[in-house]
Amino acid sequence: MENIIEQVTLYFQEVPDWPLTLLGFVIVVAVVVEIINRRRRGDAVEYYDSVFLEELIGLYPIATRWPDNFVAFMQPRLPIMRDAFDNLRGFIPQDQLRDYNIVWNKFYEFSRTGRLEEADIHQESPEGTMTEEAQQLLLQQQRQQQQLIFQQLVSDLLSYTQQFKK
Repeated sequence: MENIIEQVTLYFQEVPDWPLTLLGFVIVVAVVVEIINRRRRGDAVEYYDSVFLEELIGLYPIATRWPDNFVAFMQPRLPIMRDAFDNLRGFIPQDQLRDYNIVWNKFYEFSRTGRLEEADIHQESPEGTMTEEAQQLLLQQQRQQQQLIFQQLVSDLLSYTQQFKK
């Protein structure tokens, strides 16, 4: 055992110091970059969550104040939410990025139009064939379906930050 320790000691006495110094410097720089990156990612997650929860107050997580004109309500909020989306996108793992973009596109389309293409909630009915009561019932059902779709889209978007909160 003493022979091994003596060989290692002699090796470090003969080896130049610059490679070990360079290796130490690279390790310190890598640790500093990782710390800065974690802080930036944490700030992006916090910003994303706070923007979505503040801008959608009354609509998410529970729809207590659903606006009469959903599209007009969402129009001024979309640029702020897009900024938060873009800010977080740089930290989403590559294998999840496509799904993240798809969910955002669905949310954006729904917020601009009030409906999704594949789940069209606006059913056309012939004028005059429905009573006033039936029209009110249909309108109420459409509004409930719109709220459920919106809740699901926002939940899907916010689920991407959960992986960073561990």
